[in-house]
Amino acid sequence: MGVKMEFPDEYMQILKSYTEQNDVTIETAIADTLEFLELKNEAFSHYRVAVENPEKYLNDADELNAKAMRQIYMDLFGEDTVGGMIHCYYNPDRLNVLIMDIEYDDSVNLWNMIETFHNKIPGMELSQDVLSLFYVHDRFDGSHDKIEEMMEWMLSDHDDDGFETAGYYETIFDEPDDEEFFDDEEFDDEEFDSEEFDEDDFGDQEFEESDEEE
Repeated sequence: MGVKMEFPDEYMQILKSYTEQNDVTIETAIADTLEFLELKNEAFSHYRVAVENPEKYLNDADELNAKAMRQIYMDLFGEDTVGGMIHCYYNPDRLNVLIMDIEYDDSVNLWNMIETFHNKIPGMELSQDVLSLFYVHDRFDGSHDKIEEMMEWMLSDHDDDGFETAGYYETIFDEPDDEEFFDDEEFDDEEFDSEEFDEDDFGDQEFEESDEEE
């Protein structure tokens, strides 16, 4: 037996506006929001991202081929981060969904991932330590299963059909090692050892001369 959910009119107006702006169904928006509230303070180093109709988020998408679009999305999630390895698959003739497997070198807060992609809340599925994000119009129309099947195919051993790109991104948070601030050539202990101070330099004669001047 299904449970009918009723919301105040004001909330429904806000929800309707959100669904129009983000091109999602009301059911998808509610499900995505509830999942986000549960995980919003979590951080993960391993994400999987699926973007349905990825061209609609890009300017001049008609001028871009599949390879260029893969690179744009990889750069979006890889540059200016903690660094990591990204595998991306996108073959619009097979399924118009771009998929990425992202293994960051350190944990990345879910909030940061949301901010990276238009502050749009995706659908979320947590499996062990891997969080999958689904940017789709309708999670309940059956297309979700096709996306998961393609994810599993991409992550398994498969023949390369020429629609996959991979790349490693360096972290932007590296700090110089302490050794760079204390270079052995600039601060050589032998230099200090070789400088001997003559006790006569601080002898009584010097004080006697200063007394005479007074």
